[in-house]
Amino acid sequence: MLSTKDRIRLEAVRLFAERGIDAVSQRDIAAAAGVQVSTLYGHWTGGRDQLIGETFVAGYAGYAQALAAAADPHAGFAAALDAMVRAICRLHGEDRAMFAFLLLSQHRGLDRVGGGEAGNPVDVLQRRVEAAMESREIPPGEPALVTAAIVGVLVQAATFRLYGRLAQDLPAMADDLSALCARTAGLPTQARTPR
Repeated sequence: MLSTKDRIRLEAVRLFAERGIDAVSQRDIAAAAGVQVSTLYGHWTGGRDQLIGETFVAGYAGYAQALAAAADPHAGFAAALDAMVRAICRLHGEDRAMFAFLLLSQHRGLDRVGGGEAGNPVDVLQRRVEAAMESREIPPGEPALVTAAIVGVLVQAATFRLYGRLAQDLPAMADDLSALCARTAGLPTQARTPR
């Protein structure tokens, strides 16, 4: 059974994903969780904004851990990138509400995320991009730009799915997304992970 705090957080994420961040009030969250508004302040003295910030940081850190766990067994960049893309697709499939929340609230929450792989999935990916450039698995360049391009493939696909421009969820598109990310990174065709 979920604690009251976890139930509030779960309902808030669901509402934010369904309606958008700005369309959900503290009263909406309290009603969905079956608690009084004052209960929210008991857990988050900063109210809704603190709830959003803490939930974003925790969710983002969870994604960082999932990406690191997916990539760690793989020495080569092609296999690590494929594993990370598939992890993102799996996370989308497992909890679309959290994925949508992170997507919709990123501009409110990214300033709260510290640097380093422990809390930032972009840092996990960028470290692998940097290592791949150093080992010449991919062409030299600006690692942050290549990382941004790979993230862009995934984030824009998720955004298109969220707004109905793509019919399939990310897990169903994992092969295509992995291939797009490999091309974006500059992996030679023969180095790409076959499926």
